Amino acid sequence: MAAKEKTEVRRFRTTDDLWESFSGAVERGPDPEADMSKVLRAFVRWYVGEPGAKLPERPEPQDGGR
Repeated sequence: MAAKEKTEVRRFRTTDDLWESFSGAVERGPDPEADMSKVLRAFVRWYVGEPGAKLPERPEPQDGGR
């Protein structure tokens, strides 16, 4: 098994409503192995243009979308 890359805890500010919506979206998402950190890391890798990075797939909106 490959060694895990060492990561540090990072913090940023957001509203409780947005954080709860994100949590629900991750739970409904297509990747049963995903957690909020995994989705955020995938987005950041895509955003900075890391080679091979793909934008995380979103779930369908639960109630008309936000």
